[in-house]
Amino acid sequence: MIKPGPDVGNNDQNSGWAPSGKINGFSQTHVSGTGGGPKYGNILVQPTTGNPSANNYGSPRANEHCAIGYYSVELLRYDTKVEITAAERAALYRFTYPAAEQANILIDVSHCLSRGAEFKENQSIVGSEASVLSPTEVCGFSSVTGGWNCQTNSYTVYFYAVSDTPATIWGTWHNGELHADNKKESGGAKERNGAWLGFPTKANQAVNLKIGISFVSIDQAKANALKINGFDFEGTRAAAVEIWNKALGTIDITASPEERTLFYTSIYHAMLMPVDRTGENSLWQSSEPYYDDFYAIWDTFRSSTPLLTLIAQDRQSDILRALVDIYRHEGWLPDARSGNYNGRTQGGSDADMMLADGFVKHLPNVDWQTAYEAMVKDANVPPLNEFKEGRGGINDWKATGFLSIESVDRPGSKQMEYAANDFAVATVAKGLGKTEDWKTYLQRSANWENLWDTNFEAEGFKGFIRPRHRDGTWKADFSATQGCSWGGDTFYEGDSWTYSLFVPQDMLRLIEMCGGNERFTQRLDAFFAHHFDVSNEPGFLTPYLYAWAGRQDKTCECVRKIVTMQYHATPSGLPGNDDSGAMASWFAFSALGFFPVAGQDMYVIGSPLYSKSTLHLTGGKTFTVIAENNSPRNCYVLSASLNGKQLNGPWLHHEDIVAGGTLVFTMGTTPNANWGCNVSDLPPLHTDGMTSP
Repeated sequence: MIKPGPDVGNNDQNSGWAPSGKINGFSQTHVSGTGGGPKYGNILVQPTTGNPSANNYGSPRANEHCAIGYYSVELLRYDTKVEITAAERAALYRFTYPAAEQANILIDVSHCLSRGAEFKENQSIVGSEASVLSPTEVCGFSSVTGGWNCQTNSYTVYFYAVSDTPATIWGTWHNGELHADNKKESGGAKERNGAWLGFPTKANQAVNLKIGISFVSIDQAKANALKINGFDFEGTRAAAVEIWNKALGTIDITASPEERTLFYTSIYHAMLMPVDRTGENSLWQSSEPYYDDFYAIWDTFRSSTPLLTLIAQDRQSDILRALVDIYRHEGWLPDARSGNYNGRTQGGSDADMMLADGFVKHLPNVDWQTAYEAMVKDANVPPLNEFKEGRGGINDWKATGFLSIESVDRPGSKQMEYAANDFAVATVAKGLGKTEDWKTYLQRSANWENLWDTNFEAEGFKGFIRPRHRDGTWKADFSATQGCSWGGDTFYEGDSWTYSLFVPQDMLRLIEMCGGNERFTQRLDAFFAHHFDVSNEPGFLTPYLYAWAGRQDKTCECVRKIVTMQYHATPSGLPGNDDSGAMASWFAFSALGFFPVAGQDMYVIGSPLYSKSTLHLTGGKTFTVIAENNSPRNCYVLSASLNGKQLNGPWLHHEDIVAGGTLVFTMGTTPNANWGCNVSDLPPLHTDGMTSP
């Protein structure tokens, strides 16, 4: 829950950190791997020397270093080394000072990450307080509004900090004015407040500061801080490493050191959000788990959610239970959530995809009846604020079968997502024995065809998704490459080339609409030659679509090219914004050799990167993937067997994996025309045969 780290420069990075600029201090809350506006950056701590300052206490840096459970840097202005480690809800700082008549620990309670009042997603302080309890203790809170999801209510972070070195002097500040010996300071909106502890230091003297946070109270923040044993920096760091070793050890790979760095960093990224705040929910009392910072489900449902289902089943069950509990108390599933507040919706109601994925994979302890109730509300009830939750334009969707330009922004991309969302609802309905509902939502999942313009042609290919007006006329002045980042009358973070290929619920119908297997394959070739955006989630499944047309060999080519050319163990080693581990989990699956179809129980076989990998599953079972004759040149799967039985097609079911066993690939330099081309060997379509978990 606590994520201590440096805030740099203008404090306008949503991660806090930036590769250049002065370090202004170290705040306790951050998001991980996200885009959009700034969020968090609460309770800033900064060691200084000399007279304390309430303004301009940033410092140039040197020798910055980061590892699991550890961060260190030298603040050149103060000749002071900062080291940080953390437990689940408390951080431990070790400041190594020079000889100084006065060294200080500044705590800025009015700090938050911000881009300025003119920025729509700006954060701003609405209240703060700092109290010096004793020569070693400071507590208080920071209340903030705004940020990435444009919330109008505020969230509050409480803290309790305790040092192992008693202060000889202390004070507070308000709007830049120091108040020596004062023990309490508070302020309202846009006011600056903080406190400081001062003491003389000898050369290389280490001073430890333990700080706990809470979203409920100062008392709970103190309890969280005191869960760290004394000021045992090395022990706390070792405990963090042990926890992460256990989490990352759910998968073993046989690979080079660089490949291992890349793979395990990817798993690490996928586990950072959403954040477990069970017991820290200030909004309601519940015995259910509570998670926040779904940032955003639109990004993570495609690969991060299925990855956690495989390697952290209990955690993923808790995440789904938290989603259902949010619905119980707030009336809607979030499509995104941060700072205890739903929003912003990116496209469809993609929590439905997460729930369907968990349902077909039999995740335990989830109240599926209430989950289904929440999904049905998404599918039918117009939200009062479609920016926050639900599906905007849902009445048009139900009445006409398509989202018009007049009814909703980004109608093209939302059309495709709503259809997939309805298939998710149909999936759960079928499993719960709700046959009539299943038929209704299954039929609605075909609504994507209502924006398919069979006569629209681009680069020699006919048939594309094209927005329409409410009267049924097509959008004029349209091209297949029109897209937008937010709002508008076309698509979100993609174009028609991308979204015209997003029909995971009925790939065979899509191939038919595109002119058959050969023409569909040619369209995919053109897409990857000129239009594929590896850095954006709507295209995550697209490299695997060749398999539905009987050309798994082209999936091998495409996936192997992406994982080797776009991902590296370097600072620029991701092809784009990691989006809460979405990019990283796409790589992890692709490197293992299979990729999930979110909301369904199937995985498509790609091209494994490693000669051997083993998944350690819940219940003590293991699933091992062996790639014989694997090499950079041998990217093609010539044949595959599961537990000694030959696989005819490039598909796996979830049960094939969680039952444990061994998947063996034989790799080669040229495709095997007799394997991976049997398109009749598809998993059941339209949820046939699904049963309740």
